[in-house]
Amino acid sequence: MASILFAHPLFLAKNAEEQASSSPYFPLGLLYLAGYVREQGHEVAIFDGTFAPDESAFVESLAQHQPDLVGISALLPTRDTAIVLARLAADAGATVVMGGPDPTLSPAMYLADPAVDVVVHHEGEQTITRLLDLIDSAGNDGLTLEDIRDEAGIAYRSGGAVAVNEPREPIADLDTLPLPARDLIDMDRYLQTWEADNGYSSLTISTSRGCPYGCDWCKEAVHGTNFRQRSPESVAAEMEHLKATYNIDRLRMVDDVDAIDRDWLDEWASAAEQADAVIPFEALNDLERQDIPLLDVRDSL
Repeated sequence: MASILFAHPLFLAKNAEEQASSSPYFPLGLLYLAGYVREQGHEVAIFDGTFAPDESAFVESLAQHQPDLVGISALLPTRDTAIVLARLAADAGATVVMGGPDPTLSPAMYLADPAVDVVVHHEGEQTITRLLDLIDSAGNDGLTLEDIRDEAGIAYRSGGAVAVNEPREPIADLDTLPLPARDLIDMDRYLQTWEADNGYSSLTISTSRGCPYGCDWCKEAVHGTNFRQRSPESVAAEMEHLKATYNIDRLRMVDDVDAIDRDWLDEWASAAEQADAVIPFEALNDLERQDIPLLDVRDSL
């Protein structure tokens, strides 16, 4: 089966702003991708630049894993570093795919660099798996334009222009997703660093995808406007796993939007209590919907 090396192009050692924030949170999106692709039978590794000294560590990772495909996730603040990693991966002979919020918004900007072969836009699990399946079928010939021309969820160069295909249908039932592949990164380093900087240990968790509001600043968000919520039981089961495995003090919810469904919150609190998985949580941003019953649910967790 084809192999992929996912790359997180954020180096704390080279980013004073991130160092000052004292919040080195895990690349949860990449961990979800890695868990899904691994479950489909492909070889998966992750290069996490967070605690690496510089890009030379990525070169070592490329030599170690020799991946068929390198998938680099990019945000606007990591755009320049992501392109540097793309060039290193191309030099190593890998097919280079960019994904994440910034490439989803501006695929042509990334495809302007010849090191980038394909941009995966919007939700990536199924699209990345499809590309790996195509690599398997192509054998030694590698991916061709003909292979990918009709694939949903990608952008690519064609005849001197950039073609952006329609997004792939998002995963409707989030409970079918495997847990993020947290075992592929140095979780202990993250937890120790977070606790040293903040006085408590914390992990991220995602309970939903998508946001129905369509605000201009994130209208091209990775997970789109189709709001989907995991079942309360699924989230409680993950909390039980995180509590038993990492003995964390808090959770941080990193959903696109939170507190839409009050009934869901009530059911989540009950499911967590029944699973003996109650962990205090905080949202990615300050919660705007601060009605008294909602505060009661938050306190119960």
